[in-house]
Amino acid sequence: MKKHLLYIYLNPSSFVLKDIEILKEEFELSTKRFDVRSKYKLPFAFLAQLLYLLWNTRTHDVVIVQFAGYQSILPIFWARFFRKKSILVLGGTDCVHFPSINYGNFSKRFLARCTSLSIKNATLLLPVSQTLVETDYDYQSDDFKKQGYKVFVKGETAAYKVIHNGFKTDQWQPDLKEKNSFVTVAADLQTRFGIQLKGIDLILEIAPSLPDCQFYIVGGKNANLDTPSNVHLIETIPNNELPHFIATKEYYLQLSMSEGFPNALCEAMLCGCIPIVSAVGAMPEIISDKGFILFKKDPGLLLDLIRTARSKENHALMAEQSRNRILYNYSFEKRKTTLLGVVNQLFLN
Repeated sequence: MKKHLLYIYLNPSSFVLKDIEILKEEFELSTKRFDVRSKYKLPFAFLAQLLYLLWNTRTHDVVIVQFAGYQSILPIFWARFFRKKSILVLGGTDCVHFPSINYGNFSKRFLARCTSLSIKNATLLLPVSQTLVETDYDYQSDDFKKQGYKVFVKGETAAYKVIHNGFKTDQWQPDLKEKNSFVTVAADLQTRFGIQLKGIDLILEIAPSLPDCQFYIVGGKNANLDTPSNVHLIETIPNNELPHFIATKEYYLQLSMSEGFPNALCEAMLCGCIPIVSAVGAMPEIISDKGFILFKKDPGLLLDLIRTARSKENHALMAEQSRNRILYNYSFEKRKTTLLGVVNQLFLN
């Protein structure tokens, strides 16, 4: 008889849908969304989740929650109360604190408390990158010199195992490139921290110095920014059209102040985009020597880095190596095998 899993998530993003697909292959899976798009509805979301968990937790063998925060505190608590195993996937925001832009779960007292208690009481933590556990941070000097949940959660925490995100290749294929074109995909740029968090401020600063280059910011249309003539703010592109748009660009920029294991970067590399990234989160590990790394948040250094990237010969080979880096190291099949193995091991223990 198949074991029963209860899977709690915030948004039906691509990595959530892929994990659901994986888990359904071997387990009976119930899924439940915790919708907190409006903070004013948070008490009602908690009440609805409590009633659902009281009715359903005891009938499931393992509870899995995608990311720590408001959505995880009750599922982790009730799993413990009913003596069920629980898995908490950690993705980025739930492991960091950036006071300079008021970003990260540990920037808000109640959210920090929910996050800490979830991390301490889960059976197993599954961060998508080792940098979410504990890492030195010196990309910019306005925030903590260390990041990761072990920095901000006091006392003993649950055991952990790093499982990187995995990617399917069918949809993300290379295409003919627009020369000297740069693209970044960024959500929530209209928030108080979005522009700085995603490094859009750097792009706006250096673009006038590169008039023969074109910069495309997907998801930037609603940000209400004054931009140089070579910076193009694009509406959010439907999922079925995004791969082709990304594939026609030569470089992919990910200049974030904070990242876990960014999907958009890996998908762009699968499209043969040459990556230029900030030295945060898993990004230096992801690109290895197949791209370019900005080690400090400095527009002058970024200009030099872009000029170095453009001066390199054989961009076609660089694009192929970028794609192969993801194909060989971060495949969907690799995440599938590891995730299923971890869940099955919980039952053996």
